[in-house]
Amino acid sequence: MRKLVTAIGLALLLAAALVASGCGSKSSSSGKKGGEVTLLEVEGGIDSLDPGYWYYQTDYEDLWQTTQRALYGWPAPAKEPTPDLATGMPVVANAGKRITIKIKSGIKYAPPHQTRVVKSADFKYALERCFLPSVGNGYAQVYYSNIAGVKPFQAGKAKEVTGIKTPDDSTLVINTTQPVGVLTTANALALPCTTPVPKEIAAKYDKQKTSTYGEHQAFTGPYMIAGTEKTGAVTKTGYAPGKILVLVRNPSWVKGTDFRQANFNKITFKGGNDETVSARQVLTGQGLMSGDYAAPPTPILKQALSSFKEQLDIAPSQGIRFVALNTTIKPLDNVNVRRAINAVVDRETLRITRGGETLGPIATHLIPPEMPGFEEAGGQQGFGFDFMSNPRGDLNLAKSYMKKAGYKDGLYHGPPLLVISDNKNPASKTGQAFQSQITKLGFKLNFRQVQHADVISKFCGTPKAQVAMCPTLGWGKDFFDSQSSLDPILNGKNIVQVGNANYSQANDPQLNAMMDKAEALTDPTARAKAWAAADRRATEQAFYVPWLWDNQVNFASKNVNGVKNEFNSSWDLTYSSLK
Repeated sequence: MRKLVTAIGLALLLAAALVASGCGSKSSSSGKKGGEVTLLEVEGGIDSLDPGYWYYQTDYEDLWQTTQRALYGWPAPAKEPTPDLATGMPVVANAGKRITIKIKSGIKYAPPHQTRVVKSADFKYALERCFLPSVGNGYAQVYYSNIAGVKPFQAGKAKEVTGIKTPDDSTLVINTTQPVGVLTTANALALPCTTPVPKEIAAKYDKQKTSTYGEHQAFTGPYMIAGTEKTGAVTKTGYAPGKILVLVRNPSWVKGTDFRQANFNKITFKGGNDETVSARQVLTGQGLMSGDYAAPPTPILKQALSSFKEQLDIAPSQGIRFVALNTTIKPLDNVNVRRAINAVVDRETLRITRGGETLGPIATHLIPPEMPGFEEAGGQQGFGFDFMSNPRGDLNLAKSYMKKAGYKDGLYHGPPLLVISDNKNPASKTGQAFQSQITKLGFKLNFRQVQHADVISKFCGTPKAQVAMCPTLGWGKDFFDSQSSLDPILNGKNIVQVGNANYSQANDPQLNAMMDKAEALTDPTARAKAWAAADRRATEQAFYVPWLWDNQVNFASKNVNGVKNEFNSSWDLTYSSLK
């Protein structure tokens, strides 16, 4: 999704008998209505309160699916978008370049805005604000840039995106300059940028250098942040960054208009927990669920497998972990240096830092298993490039590529390079292992391990920070289409100064053209082949070091009926319940 997979799951040393589809998993809730649940988090929880910014795993799980609705959404078992605030699927005309969507009438915002109904203009403004630097959205450029009028709006030459029309309060029309496959199928219309935003509420906050609309947002989902019902402003009683987030029922929400079940009366997220203590509390306690988890110590894992197996849910996440190599910083602008780094990395050791082989297979290219184009990209074996062939690394091969890059002895002799790693375990161990491996090629590093919340926002997602390598990053699908696996992190047109997801700043003309062409395809088979071809080019150019295709692991207390959402592989708190 769209989402960075920085903490995709609990790193379990799973027994061979543990099937990939997981245990204790349910596709829909069969528990009771009411009650309270608490999610224990260790890495800081959400990245932002603003729906225009949401793009990461915890944002989706904690806030988007619970407090907001969009044009389209993802019921727990679904792998295709379903109408939410839209009345039906998009009506496509003008050779795929005009999309018309009807909006449900009478949907009201949460208090104190309960007299305000959702209108088509709210979706127009929501999409427009996703292009504002003050919002810092990470995917609008990827999926919406071909909407007519976007470029003048981005350049400040127009006050609105002219391609988005609202002929009446219940009709939204989107005109594009070319067919856009992920819009006509509604995939990209089932993302947080289509969460309705009243302009009269948000505009003044959006004019700030960094928008604070998230602290004053108007909710449409079954839940709202506690304490906002009187003034609309988020207070410390409902949210304290990294510490607590409390959700209560939204009295304006009408169940008959929504596919969500919304069983709980109250949902609390508690951050800053010790992994060992909180993991044990979840497994042995009552009314608790895992949140943004990293790996607890091995003794807890073994205990979970032997005594709490039915409380676990394990499945492929359609996500990938990689090392980002910044192509704008020497010597990483040289493809043979990047291939040398790919060749020297011991992917097996990196995987061990997260828990071993049952955390997922070693990646040989970028499109993950179960995604369209995976088999066309060679499946598990990949494309057969020699620098990707040895999962334990090959120092001699790596040195040969360094020699091709002009380093006569196969070693780098330049200035130190800035490397940013997450300081949370197990990511910190991954960063340390990478540091040890890369120095074999003579690299001197300014190696820094920083707060989890700062890895993207201040360093790896901010081009001006001039970070050369980021070894603790990853990427998960935005939806079940491989454009969402590749385009955000590889297309040169997606490089932005705030909220950048093209971490390598890849800007290869041939690859850009391949992806731009693939975007316009509407036939699923043709799209799969086209994105597999883009994967080959990207892997050949070594913009990233792919090393793990993740499994997602969720766990909950015995009295909790946890339901996983297929869209982002984490708990769906609007379907889960108490038993």
